[in-house]
Amino acid sequence: MQQVRDNWYEDFFRGINCEIWENAIPEEMTQTEVDFLVSELNLQEGHRILDVPCGAGRHAILLAKRGFSVTGIDISKTFIDGLKARIHAEDLQIRAIEANILVTEIDQKFNAAICLGNSFGYFDFQGMKVFVQKVSNSLEPGAKFIINSGMLAESIFPNLARYAEHKTYTVGNITMEIDNQYNADEGYLVSNLNYTKEGSTEEHRFKHYVFTLSEVKRLLKMYGMTVIAAYNSVSKESYKLGDQQVYLVAQKD
Repeated sequence: MQQVRDNWYEDFFRGINCEIWENAIPEEMTQTEVDFLVSELNLQEGHRILDVPCGAGRHAILLAKRGFSVTGIDISKTFIDGLKARIHAEDLQIRAIEANILVTEIDQKFNAAICLGNSFGYFDFQGMKVFVQKVSNSLEPGAKFIINSGMLAESIFPNLARYAEHKTYTVGNITMEIDNQYNADEGYLVSNLNYTKEGSTEEHRFKHYVFTLSEVKRLLKMYGMTVIAAYNSVSKESYKLGDQQVYLVAQKD
C-alpha cells in the first residue's frame, strides 16, 4: 500500500479533482438534501449556518437562496474562488472563507452547522477532536450539527469486498478509475484515483479515517454535542449495519 501524507487535503482539491466533485452530484439530490436540512435543523429565515468544509458551495448556495445566512469554510482556493464568483453574481448571503479549519478561529456563533459530502474523517483522531471542538464552540445552545458520511465502519466493513473492487465512473468528459485499500493498522481507507480527460491522465490519492458510530457519538459528546438521530438517508429511515450512508443529527447541550 502506497503511503498518503496526513495533510493530503491541503492540495488535493484543485484541477480535475474539483471539476469532477462539482459535477458528480445531481442538482436534484442537493435540493433534496437541503429540504432535509431545513426540516431537521428547524431553521428560520435569517438563521446563521456554518458549512464546513463547504466545497463549491452546493448546499450553501441553496440555503442562502432560501433566506439563511451561511458561512462556508474550505481549504480549496479553487472551490472558494468559484463560490465567491457565484456570491457576487447572484448577490448571495454567504461568507466564503479559504482556510484550514484546524488552525482557523471561528469568530461568530451559529444556529446550525453541517458537514456533508463525505468529508467527516479527513483527519486522524486528534485532528477530528480539534475539528469537532471548533464546530461545537461555534454553536448556540440547542443548535444542531448534521454530518453525512459513507465512511463509518458499520458501512464499510460489511461491504469491504465491494469497496476493494476496481471501479470506473464517467462524469461529463472525465473518466475516473478508483481502487480502495483498507489500512487495518492505522484505521483508514486509501483511495487511488486515475483520471482521463481528453487524452490526458492524472493520478491522485487520498485517505479517509474510519470511525465506528459509537466512536463518533463519544467524540461529539466529548465536546458537548449529543447524537439524537442516525438516518440512512434524507427520508429519515434509521441507520443500520451495512447501510451505505449515515446522516447523523447532533444537538449542542
